Amino acid sequence: MNDILFFHGAALMRIIRHELFKTVAVYGKKGCSYAVNETAGVYMKYSKRGSTNWRFTFFKEHVDEITEMREGLGEAYVAFICNEDGICCLDWSEFATVISPESKLYPKWVGVSRKKGEKYSVWGSDGELKHKVGNIDFPRRIFEKFD
Repeated sequence: MNDILFFHGAALMRIIRHELFKTVAVYGKKGCSYAVNETAGVYMKYSKRGSTNWRFTFFKEHVDEITEMREGLGEAYVAFICNEDGICCLDWSEFATVISPESKLYPKWVGVSRKKGEKYSVWGSDGELKHKVGNIDFPRRIFEKFD
């Protein structure tokens, strides 16, 4: 089994087990984006690094795909799959805080870290989140708008 099937499959299982889940479909051409319940997009990045610090690289086409997904579906989230540790999920405004979509400087990056029993700290090439994000927030954040 290749890595994308393994890591995306683990994240997708968490999505489809949520009580408000109805549908999921591949969105876009790269195979990293998914439309959930036809109105929320989730872009997935994974890291196989087995530590408490993970780094994710974004090229212009990645940010463009997330932007297009937001415009096409209305909502966009980025799920950072941190090896076997968990999943850190950012909504569009959080993602745009750590990576400015308007900036023309590429590649960009996002750093994610957490100590045992804590939430994730997130920073990027263009900024830093002032709050932490919990592993338990994925996929709950995606479904909040359906409540």
